[in-house]
Amino acid sequence: MKIGLILEQFDPARGGLEHWTWQFAGDLLARGHEVHVIAFEFHPDAERDGLVAHRLGEMPRSRLERAELLAARLPEFRLDIAHDMGIGWAADIIHPHGGSTMALWEHNLRRIPKWRQIRFWRERRYRELAEVERRQHTRSAALIVAVSQMVRRHFETLHHLPPARLRVIPNGVDVQRFTPEHRLTLRALTRRKLGISDEEVLFLMLAHNLLLKNAEAFLRAAARLVTAGVPVRLVIAGGKKPEPFVRLAERLGIAPAVSFSGAVVPIPHYAAADVFVHPTWYDPCSLVTLEASASGLPVITTRCNGASEFMADEQEGFILDDPADFTALARRMKTLLDPARRQALGDAGRAMAMRHTFAQQTTQFLELYAEVMAARPTS
Repeated sequence: MKIGLILEQFDPARGGLEHWTWQFAGDLLARGHEVHVIAFEFHPDAERDGLVAHRLGEMPRSRLERAELLAARLPEFRLDIAHDMGIGWAADIIHPHGGSTMALWEHNLRRIPKWRQIRFWRERRYRELAEVERRQHTRSAALIVAVSQMVRRHFETLHHLPPARLRVIPNGVDVQRFTPEHRLTLRALTRRKLGISDEEVLFLMLAHNLLLKNAEAFLRAAARLVTAGVPVRLVIAGGKKPEPFVRLAERLGIAPAVSFSGAVVPIPHYAAADVFVHPTWYDPCSLVTLEASASGLPVITTRCNGASEFMADEQEGFILDDPADFTALARRMKTLLDPARRQALGDAGRAMAMRHTFAQQTTQFLELYAEVMAARPTS
């Protein structure tokens, strides 16, 4: 099968969607398929053996212009299946890893002061995202892949998409790459580099958008423990523009207990951590929480994270109803000061991850590709 994977940038080092696509392409190649990646920008290390790269040229600043350029160029590649990660509307399958733009707006507005909401709605990036999404839904017959049941509900209720156009394929996790076994080789070394003692409990957060993923609640909850003299440490890794949160940690009087690590290789940090915290305002199906679970960590997240559908509260971790309730978050963090409780929840998380592997996800997509091809009229 000649499969085209479409995204804006192809750089596995960026994590998230880019690394997901790199890994997915590798799975498809290993199963004997011809894989083409269509993008505006490629990292040199991303061009693995067997993969065919198509550069679309300089990436326009406008999302609409990107989508229109893709629609004009896509027929020339003569693909059996065009699988778009959400940038355009011309493919056979549209797979928006970011979920529903309308749902993202609604969840974002819960954390934004009233005075800023009007400006937020007028920002060009959101208006263009909404227009691309509208055309995906109205100008295309493509199947839409939701990465969780939460996202499927958003597409049905907020966008009024018919169920026949929707498929749910949740994110999977590479259980060989993310494993508790890394603790044997990486935990002690990484904790020494971070300056964390054996007695301290390390709570880890890994996110690019610290506003959306709710670093504020994490810091305020941790302050309840730190100011009570509990031996805990926080690492907030990967975050862009951490300065407001650095200042918040200083105001809360917990700056010595908090490290902001910037971009990191995640596996050593999972090995060093004791608990993973992801109190997000919105996440369609968080890859980092799945990676943390596969690494044997108990996870604290919210019902605004589609990946929480794989969990049961108090079994693989804790699920918060309200991302703003940092008091509830502090209680869950305090509960996980108990090593036996951490071990039990982390083991359950690893077992859950084994039921949601990347290989299973690839099989689901191949079944969807076959469905799409079978539905085409024969010439």
